[in-house]
Amino acid sequence: MITPTWADAEITIDAVEELIQIIEKSLHPEVEQPISERSKVEITTENSELRIRVKASDLAALRAALNSYLRWVGAILDTLENISG
Repeated sequence: MITPTWADAEITIDAVEELIQIIEKSLHPEVEQPISERSKVEITTENSELRIRVKASDLAALRAALNSYLRWVGAILDTLENISG
C-alpha cells in the first residue's frame, strides 16, 4: 500500500496593512468553501504581511490551488487599482 504524500507551499505578500486586510477579507469565502477536497488553504495576517499556506494531496492540486489564489489576489489588486485610478 502506498502512503499518500502531501505537497506544501507558502506565499507571503508584503503590503500596507490596509491592503493586506482587504485581500484577506476578499479571500475568506474561498478558504471557507474550498472548491476541491484535494487541497486545504490557510490564510494568516500579521501587520503588513499576508501568508497563504496551501497543503495538497498531490502536486497537480497544489499547483491548481496556488494558481487560483494568485489569480484572485491579482484580480483584487486590479480592481482596487481601477477603483482608485
